[in-house]
Amino acid sequence: MSESKKILISANAFIEYPEYFAPLVEAGYEVGHREEGPLSQERLHEILPGHVAVIAAMDAYTADVLGSASDLRIISRWGVGIDNIDIDAATANNIVVCNTPGMVTSSVADMTFALMLSLARDLRGATHRGRNAEWVQMLAADFFGATLGLIGFGSIGQAVAYRARGFDMKVLAHDPYPNPEKAAELGVTLTDLATVIREADFLSLHCNLTDENYHMIGADELAAMKPTAFLINTARGKLVDSQALLDALQSGGIAGAALDALEEEPPSPDDPILSAPNCLITPHNSFYNPTSVRLVNTQVVQNILDVLAGRKTPFVLNPEVM
Repeated sequence: MSESKKILISANAFIEYPEYFAPLVEAGYEVGHREEGPLSQERLHEILPGHVAVIAAMDAYTADVLGSASDLRIISRWGVGIDNIDIDAATANNIVVCNTPGMVTSSVADMTFALMLSLARDLRGATHRGRNAEWVQMLAADFFGATLGLIGFGSIGQAVAYRARGFDMKVLAHDPYPNPEKAAELGVTLTDLATVIREADFLSLHCNLTDENYHMIGADELAAMKPTAFLINTARGKLVDSQALLDALQSGGIAGAALDALEEEPPSPDDPILSAPNCLITPHNSFYNPTSVRLVNTQVVQNILDVLAGRKTPFVLNPEVM
């Protein structure tokens, strides 16, 4: 074991619940620097030395940062996404990377439905009219029996499809690694990306961010959507070209959008997407409920305890380091 016993915390959902620190302290570790992330690579250079482990937000774990992190043995990622971590560089520097898959699935799926229903019923506009005594009824979009298009059919996409059965929705899904058995169980039609985009009344993104799918929803894809369709993104902001989305919303190319993830987080106050018409924006909050907090906070700690003790854990993403 490294002489260092300090653990850096940048995941705010862990910082806010100090009761989860106890197993680390009991094992002889010190909860070192606590600073809400995501942290820049410059900030990581300043504070990372002396820490053997990190409970990480979407911090910039670049090759440069990892190459200089001589004490670091494990990054335990709060959540699933690891597009902020250079896995190859971590492996080259004998740093184990873990995440916590499947533990925010229900929360994100619930939020996806909340956003879709809010768009369909224009709850933001209706609430504004009601509070201002503007007793005007506005035509809502159909939801029961509508076509739901899923881009990504992993655990979250499947959970959304499961909920869609209660609304008698026709569900289309595209995934580069399809699961025909699960699709059949949930009554989902697996098809090509173009068909999902073209036929969806509600198009919901549930895929990881990779080099290949950066801006996968751009001007061409938005133009292919129905003008009555809605886009929902509870995954990663960079899956959507925000300028193209802004253009589509301003021109009426699509009916609306709901974004729980933006290209830049936190956004600049003058980011034009913040004032886009017919667009709900929430501050990357879909994962955050008591059950998810409990499950993930417990597992990020267990990942660290297991790895530093030399025990196997199923959540290691580069097991060759072990």
